[in-house]
Amino acid sequence: MNLSRLLSEKRLVICCGSGGVGKTTTSAALALQGAALGRKTLVLTIDPARRLADALGISSLDHRPRRLPDATLRRRGGSASGTLDAMMLDAKATLDDLIHRHAPSPEARDAILANPIYRYGSRALIENPEYLAMEKVNALEAEGSWDLIVVDTPPTRHALDFFSASRRMGEFLEGNRFLAMMTPEGRRGLTGGRILGFGLGAITRLIERVTGTELLQAARDFFTAFEGMFEGFRERAARMESLLRSEATTTVIVTSPEPHALAEARQLYASFAGDRIPFGALVVNRVAIDRLVEGALDGVAAGGTAMDSRERVRLDALIENYYIFRSLAARDSRALAALAGLGIDPARMLIVPALEEEVVRIEGLRKFLRALKPGAAALRPPGARRRSR
Repeated sequence: MNLSRLLSEKRLVICCGSGGVGKTTTSAALALQGAALGRKTLVLTIDPARRLADALGISSLDHRPRRLPDATLRRRGGSASGTLDAMMLDAKATLDDLIHRHAPSPEARDAILANPIYRYGSRALIENPEYLAMEKVNALEAEGSWDLIVVDTPPTRHALDFFSASRRMGEFLEGNRFLAMMTPEGRRGLTGGRILGFGLGAITRLIERVTGTELLQAARDFFTAFEGMFEGFRERAARMESLLRSEATTTVIVTSPEPHALAEARQLYASFAGDRIPFGALVVNRVAIDRLVEGALDGVAAGGTAMDSRERVRLDALIENYYIFRSLAARDSRALAALAGLGIDPARMLIVPALEEEVVRIEGLRKFLRALKPGAAALRPPGARRRSR
């Protein structure tokens, strides 16, 4: 599957990888290409850093989609066929919005937002926002305002947490005994009103002694107000689990030739295969590529004998720099060869050569896209052609 086909057919493209490999740049570039293909595209970053805004050449992003002007997307002398919106996850705003949209009544909404359990518990969710990111992606996809959503995830460990967040939430809601004891509906569902052989009264008195009566009452009030939302959380968690493993979704793993980045890329690829998460492409960024054919420098050093001493020093420095670069290119070539052991279709392994400048703004993203090629094409020396069959 080539890149254009992937971006034309999928509704959700999730970019993953270790930190510092160009994941946000890749996400922005893929979103730009999606818009160029005529799709209404949204790129969402879960990373609170401002890298996505820098890549797109805009001042700032927040939790509301921001439309890039058509003039920014338009190529010289052409017209913008699709649209591109960008936004950044705001975990607190996402959590509060969940309560506002899904509370069974205004009274329940106000009770939840004012409850100390919510205020303290929300901090833990905000500091570990993978579940809230899942909720936001789910809501944006269900809204139907975009043909393509590109998600820029945090580094590898948190990306894996993102993919498992919906399942973990479902398991939490299905099997949590404390929730069952806190809500009237849950207590009615407990066989004989007993947990692990103890009566509910005994369990409640034990919690009162440990936590204090006021905190227990706050927990009762919170879960009673929250009770009407449990089923909605279950349904959305199940929907997201289905979406992440559907044909509408694909993942793009971004890495670099550095050993730690490659190790994390292998871990991600193995995890996706084990969890049946669709895989679209592996992007290897910042690859040193030696484009000189073998023997191209033969005779160059000898030919410098006619130069004066200053020119000869410059030539020797240039040759020395080339051989240093050549050693880096050889290292990266070995790293790419090791990736072949993963069994990835060569057409799905894309390479970006090390670029001269940092990729920022739309024109920088276009240069990135022009450089992004399947491995064999990226490594082919300039002017070389495929042998016809």
